[in-house]
Amino acid sequence: MKKKKIVVVVGLIILSAIIFIMVSGFKQNTIYYIEVHELQQNPDKFTKKGIRISGDVLDGSVKKDEINKHLEFIMIDKTGAKMNVVYNGIIPDAFKESIQVIVEGKYDKNTNTFAANTLLAKCPSKYEAEVEKQK
Repeated sequence: MKKKKIVVVVGLIILSAIIFIMVSGFKQNTIYYIEVHELQQNPDKFTKKGIRISGDVLDGSVKKDEINKHLEFIMIDKTGAKMNVVYNGIIPDAFKESIQVIVEGKYDKNTNTFAANTLLAKCPSKYEAEVEKQK
């Protein structure tokens, strides 16, 4: 009977440790998905945390250096809120002005600049329509 109690106690300790590791891992790797105006309304909540933001590339704001893989542009959301985005990395082929993008990285509220480490360009819906026509 004493061995059963020991096994149960050890099992509970191991289970508790696994749950603790999982919960703490989720908290550290949480990435918020928001829009520009939400970030600007409460920048302290998101400053220097991993976040994902969606918006449009403002016409005339793109500065691209394909040789050095450096990109700067202004992101705007549906409310008209704007922020600067700086990205270093491979620039997606679909990236252009007026397209919807999703950036992932960290925000600096002092300069209203988002340092993106991931840039995803949403494909225009015209590609979806062409695929449907081919079926």
